[in-house]
Amino acid sequence: MKRLLAFILAGAMVFAASACSNNNAAPTQPPAAESTADNSSAPTDAPATSEAASEPVQADASKELNIFLATTPETIDPNLGSALDSGNYSNHTFEGLMRYKWDGSGVEPGMAESYTVSDDGLVWTFKLRDSLWSDGQPVTADDFVYSWRRLVDPDTAAPYAVDMGAFIKNGMAVTEGQVPKEDLGVSAIDQKTLEVTLENPCPFFEQIAAFATFSPIRQDTVEANGDNWTKTAETFISNGPFKMESYATDDKMVIVPNPGYWDAASVVPEKINFLFLSDDNAALAAFRSGELDYQDVPPEEEVLALKNDGFYGDTPENGTYYISFNTQKAPLDNVLVRKALTLAVDTQFIADTVRNGNVKPAEAFIGDGFYTSGHSEPFRGQWQTYVSPSKYEENKALAQQALADAGYPGGEGFPKLSYLYNTNSTHAVIGEALQDMWKNVLGIEIELRSAEWATVLQDRRNGNFDISRNGWIADYNDPVTMLNLFTSTSGNNDGKYSSAEYDAKIEASNRETDPAKRDQLLHEAEDILLGQDWALAPIYYYTISWAINPALKDWGVTPLGYKFFQKAYKE
Repeated sequence: MKRLLAFILAGAMVFAASACSNNNAAPTQPPAAESTADNSSAPTDAPATSEAASEPVQADASKELNIFLATTPETIDPNLGSALDSGNYSNHTFEGLMRYKWDGSGVEPGMAESYTVSDDGLVWTFKLRDSLWSDGQPVTADDFVYSWRRLVDPDTAAPYAVDMGAFIKNGMAVTEGQVPKEDLGVSAIDQKTLEVTLENPCPFFEQIAAFATFSPIRQDTVEANGDNWTKTAETFISNGPFKMESYATDDKMVIVPNPGYWDAASVVPEKINFLFLSDDNAALAAFRSGELDYQDVPPEEEVLALKNDGFYGDTPENGTYYISFNTQKAPLDNVLVRKALTLAVDTQFIADTVRNGNVKPAEAFIGDGFYTSGHSEPFRGQWQTYVSPSKYEENKALAQQALADAGYPGGEGFPKLSYLYNTNSTHAVIGEALQDMWKNVLGIEIELRSAEWATVLQDRRNGNFDISRNGWIADYNDPVTMLNLFTSTSGNNDGKYSSAEYDAKIEASNRETDPAKRDQLLHEAEDILLGQDWALAPIYYYTISWAINPALKDWGVTPLGYKFFQKAYKE
């Protein structure tokens, strides 16, 4: 690990004089602990730089914002998005029955003015507000019916079809082609009344109803334009606080207020430019020059300088950075190999040295921010952990023994595999750390392979990888939002892990109404996933980080990683 350590120390020496104080330029309203989704994280491949800190150019008072969240998204179709960046764009241009509060403190009614729940918890009836699409047409209950049926339709192949569709009656059956999509438990009683029947009682369905995947979508524009409906302002018809003004791949998406939105009076920015820059170093250069007001996930090597200058902020996030194994490909189909690769990782080193102590090393897949079914105490506090950073020397010995038991003593005869990650300076250094650890501890060679974010998503989904960087941000505050990823039918199960025993535990937990019994089932599922099958390697629990112009006020962030700028402005 000498080469990696030398690289890190070189960066640290540049910033040795920087103070480590926290920046106060966080959201005006601090986020509360509530819930949700997948992490694309910001991109990048440019070499690290260490220019002297200089204050960004201060713009005049303005309601035009320049925001960097990621490179060009894989999609901005709410039904098809599975990455955090696409969810952030959808949250500004679309709105579901419920919506996230802009300050991160939970969810509240969105398109639904009110709703009722049947005594058995299965039937939810939503009354819709009077609100208009961006082309002036009224939003109706039929728009929700079309969108939700499209989500679970097997022809759509939506990544979230199983994970989210399974909450709705017959959702799984539709996705598996057993019944037609018209049998999905959602119907329009009239143009302003939507009735939703759940597969099982779900006390946190308010959070599910706020998720971008369940946004309404206009049938006419999708059917008229096919996959290109999201590419132009004329065809990208949305119902949220903003509408698209323009979209240019590899450049930016520009959004402006939607005058027909029911809460249009509360929207402050006159224009938001979501820039798609090539990498996080390019974004930082734009931030330093005053071209950006906000940058998501700035380069790790610049964090100390940004803190010192008062341009940095962070907050815990409900999610886990982890490694995916292609479990359908030898030798990764061998549980002992996966165990060896997992236990050989020094997660404390990555958290403390690579991530500068800004994250907490993971000891399990479910992190500290999740609560039990009764929301009475942290879920993690009840259960065992699987990868203890404090026992790394012991872990190394176990890793070496596992690899030997798999038939590769000291790495002898082990095939050369590759590690895939999206182009980002932090991901690159983590990749180098893993490469060195696997070589030093196990005696195996792993080559590094980087690609643009959209390519990584496609390669992971198509199984075109050996080992890959991965990450997931919770969609709601319940452990099953993480554990659902590894069910055999999940569209987000990149490693194609499959266990009938695991699937049965998750399915039983979905039916269980007793909170304590449900928690036990979820614990047993995680125990199968990690303690038994080593289906993934948890690395650290996420922290949301940003570089921000201190003049930017009244923006918000949730523990799910969503950022909200509908009330933001620059002083």
